[in-house]
This record gives sequence, structure tokens and C-alpha cells, in this order.
Amino acid sequence: MRFRMVWAAVLSLAVLACGSPGSAPQQAASPSPAEKGELWTALQATSKMKVLSGRRDQPTQATIDLPAGTGPHITTFSPDGRYAYVGGMGNGDLDVLRADARQVVATLHLGPAGTHQVKPSPDGSVLLAAQVATQTLVKLAADVAHERWSVAGSLSFAQLGRAPVCTIFRDDGRRAYVSLNPSGLAIVDVAAMQLVDVLPVAGFIACGMVKAADGRSVTIASSGGGGHVYRLDTATDRLDDLGALGAPDWHSFNMTADGKLGVGSVPGGDEVVLVDLTGGQARTAAVLALHPTPGVATDQPDAIGIRGGTAWVSLRKSGKLAVIDLVKRAVVTYLDLAPPADSINPANCAGCALHGVTVRS
Repeated sequence: MRFRMVWAAVLSLAVLACGSPGSAPQQAASPSPAEKGELWTALQATSKMKVLSGRRDQPTQATIDLPAGTGPHITTFSPDGRYAYVGGMGNGDLDVLRADARQVVATLHLGPAGTHQVKPSPDGSVLLAAQVATQTLVKLAADVAHERWSVAGSLSFAQLGRAPVCTIFRDDGRRAYVSLNPSGLAIVDVAAMQLVDVLPVAGFIACGMVKAADGRSVTIASSGGGGHVYRLDTATDRLDDLGALGAPDWHSFNMTADGKLGVGSVPGGDEVVLVDLTGGQARTAAVLALHPTPGVATDQPDAIGIRGGTAWVSLRKSGKLAVIDLVKRAVVTYLDLAPPADSINPANCAGCALHGVTVRS
């Protein structure tokens, strides 16, 4: 009798530790709701920035006021995170902010309007600004030690009838890959500011380019075929086709740090697509509705920020920020950050309540 009681206790502990016989493996733990770092979100219509920190579902919010008409679109950060670079789609300016103090320390006027994204090189010494209105990629020298930034060159795409949109650097900083509107991926020699080649892609890439942690490849998603995924080899500049996903439409793309899961936004469908990137072909892993507002295309998911197992997606029409648990593949909550937009221009996001969402580590 004593033996049977001990054996039963052992079996009970085993079940508690491992689950009942035949049960499915337990899902990986979800990310902690208390997140480190900050999330910078651009309120384009009102020329403000919201900086979120703390719990992902109940963050602390701070507001940065930029000059009226700035139309902040995308924020990037210097490699050390000390400086924020904010492109002004409304006035064509680049605003440089001390990130900790959240204060503007320099403003450069780069065009009449349409400064879309300003991307720093891996060592932070060079910035490439996509100036949509003038169809020009502007090179800037960054002397962060003295807080001086200056124009150091440019490359026009006017002869191609295309405009630069977003940039990603090779790890050595000598070559940059620039998405073009209405289509194409430009390869640029950064030192000479010369066009090396233009690779054809299906549709419009926007800012859907994410470099792998080892720097050897860039995963790209364009709008053709409702999300057409490619992988670029940064050593050879070869572009491999991973297939199309067939979403109703497509805009932004981001990817987890391990390169296994992509997230793409579908504005017209008020949804995001989770993309399995583990095989030789990209495939849809899940589709999540991001549609807290009644009506058709009333939320319009746009830009995507990812840290760990959490994704934040700006809803450019309704002014909300969706918080997604990528482990559970579920929406955690919606954060109200800005008044909803009455109307927007999808070509330049003029009037968009929210746009860029960038994680600052």
C-alpha cells in the first residue's frame, strides 16, 4: 500500500511537470508586458511625436511638439541611440533630436516637401535622406561629437522617373539599397553617390526591407501579388524570389530578430499578415484583423515596429496603435494616440493620424 501511494505521487508530479499523456507541447512563454526601451510614433497630421515606454498594454506617454506643418513620417536613430532623425513629409525638413532630452538640436531643409526617411550608416557617420519631391537621395555628413550635420552630396533619380523612398545599408556602409517609387530597388555606391544598378521587383517596396542579424541578407516585401517576398544577398547583390502571399493589398513589412516571422500590413483590408520565413518559400502563417472601428478601411494598418515577441502597428486612419503578441498571434490592445483622420492621401500619407513606429533600444 505504501509503495502504491508513493508511486501515485510520483505520477502526479510527472503529469504536473509534463502535461497529461498525449497533450500538445506547451506554447513558448509570451513576452513580458513590461518592456524595456522606447517606442517612437509619428503623429503626421498634427506634427507631434509620441514616445511610449513601460508596459506594452499601459505605457507611459510623452509628447514632442514639432513645428506646425512638419508632418513627421519616419524616425530612425543613430547607432548609439543618442539622436533621433525625423523626416518631415510636410515641410521637407530633417529634424535631429537628442533622444533622451527629446529636444530638436538641428534642422536641415532638404526640399519643398517629402523628406520621407533619413537612414544613418552602420557607423553613424553618413545619413541618406530620401527626398521624394525632388526625386533625390541626399547624402549628409554627421559629426555627432559636435552636433553638426551637413549636406555632402546627392544622387538624382529624375532620369529614371522614380523617387527614392527608404534606404538600408550594407554592414560596411559602402553600399546602400534604396527602394524606389513606383518600383525597383536601387543599388548605390555611397562614397561616390553613384547608381550601380536597379533590380526589378513586383510593385512597390516602400520601407519593407529588413537586414538579417548577421548582415548577410535583406528580406524584402513589395506590393505586387499582395505581398511579394524576396531575399537579397548582400555579398553578391543577388535577389531571390520567395513568392507572393496574395493579400488584398500591401504596404509595410517588418521581421523578428531571428528572421523566422515577418509581419506585413494590409491597409485596405484592415489586417496584418504574419509570414512564415523559415523555408525556401514565404507563406502566410496567420491573418489578424486590426479593425476596431466600424466601416470599411477605417483603421488602415501601416507602419510596424517589432521588439522581441511584440509588434506595434500604426492605424493611420483611426489614430490607434495596435499591440500584437506574436507568440500567441493575438491582439493585446489598441492604444488611442491621435484623433482619427477625416481623409488621407495614401501616396504621401498627408492627413494620416499616425505613421512611423520605431523601436529605440
